[in-house]
Amino acid sequence: MRLFPYSEKERLQTLFVVMVAFALLGPTFGIPVTPNFKLTLFRVTFFVLLGLLLFQWAFRHRLDIVHMNRIRSHLGFFGFWLAYSIVSLTWAMDPGMGIRYTIFLFMMVTLCLTFPFFIRSEESLWRISRAVFWTFFVIVVYGVFESVTHIHLPSSRYWGQNVASITSVFTNQNDLATAITLLLPFLGIALYGLRGSLRLKGLVYLTIVFALYCLLVTGSRGNTFFALPLMIIVWFMTLPFTVPREKLVNWRNWLKGAGVVISIAVIVGFMYMLLFNGATRYKLATSFGIFLDIQGTTWNVDEWDGQLEAGAGTQGMSIIIRWYLLMYGLRFLRESHFMGVGAGNVEAHMEAYRELLDNKVNIHNWWAEVLVNFGVIVFALYVIFYAVLLWRLWKLARLKTSPQVSPLVRWGAHSSMLALIGYLFGGMVPSTAIHFTPMWIVYGIALAVVVVGELQKARRKGTVGGPAMFPDH
Repeated sequence: MRLFPYSEKERLQTLFVVMVAFALLGPTFGIPVTPNFKLTLFRVTFFVLLGLLLFQWAFRHRLDIVHMNRIRSHLGFFGFWLAYSIVSLTWAMDPGMGIRYTIFLFMMVTLCLTFPFFIRSEESLWRISRAVFWTFFVIVVYGVFESVTHIHLPSSRYWGQNVASITSVFTNQNDLATAITLLLPFLGIALYGLRGSLRLKGLVYLTIVFALYCLLVTGSRGNTFFALPLMIIVWFMTLPFTVPREKLVNWRNWLKGAGVVISIAVIVGFMYMLLFNGATRYKLATSFGIFLDIQGTTWNVDEWDGQLEAGAGTQGMSIIIRWYLLMYGLRFLRESHFMGVGAGNVEAHMEAYRELLDNKVNIHNWWAEVLVNFGVIVFALYVIFYAVLLWRLWKLARLKTSPQVSPLVRWGAHSSMLALIGYLFGGMVPSTAIHFTPMWIVYGIALAVVVVGELQKARRKGTVGGPAMFPDH
């Protein structure tokens, strides 16, 4: 008889699931230690799990990573990225900021890689899917509650204020909006890609409604009018290649799908009109004015007079500020001879222009953040491996190239691919994404799906996988 009811492996798996839930909840569950540091439950569980894994590797030699051989090129890139980050400290303007940023990079890369490490089968993929789903459900439910009551969590920038805006468990509304567009594809495709009871599909349907409502309330133009439509377009284009022909040509399925889409649009529209009375309606209405704002700027910051004026298209200064943050960042990149200013040192260089840029120093663009901090070499490799990952996910999602994989793996591959494609625009919304856990979690799920899916293809050799159920089963 065992002293403990669970094996050591099961306890580590459970700790991993708990860590992922806390990672999504972010700064909500934490204790401020210093003005710039909060001891969150995510950080506690992360380092406990990391310590246990290192103990196994050092003293018990039980750290089995052979299955991760299928993503060894990605592992190599992450290792190179971390090494480059450390070396870049030698030329960084502020080594302290560089060390802090490198620590964040190490934590997020490790978080990302725990997914392919722990997810080795469909069962483990179901388990983590269930955890992510329920955590996301809590996030959007609180977002709806917050929009009505104006009760903000201590982690919110609006804590203690009667402001008609929502952030849920995040610090600002842009982070919430980006998290929503990252996770929405998993819910949407689950409605038709996975089998489940009416109750379960109803719960997924309700979560989609709440998530879309929260997305509108955030007023995030980049996610609502660029990331989300891009994902929908790509989904529609890839639908004939990912759904069996007999289901695709069945007109009843099209009627059901149209009914679901229309009903969601109607319900979300009514909720937005009845429950929320904030100013994001005007902000969303000016989304396409972004291009007019940019036309009024300059590519050469030396030609700028340093005066911020409301954009002609959006009647606000957000796009103007983001543009000049990007232009100054590109100037710093050129001055670094395209080697990058050093890990986390965009902000250090931007400090000289803080007053000109409305007290902003974050570059507000993940792609530019990687490029300016780490230079052309790391950025080019990042883009290449991002594209390679999308291609591998597409091959798993496509019926013709991967008839052997199960519906669950196909769902994970298709959803991850759409989420990462949407992030091409979504990544331009948060102020920084180095510790934006939803992005790293989706990237980790994508890598895990590649590992499980390609192992299935190798083992089954032409045998079509059986039906999958919702993660709750």
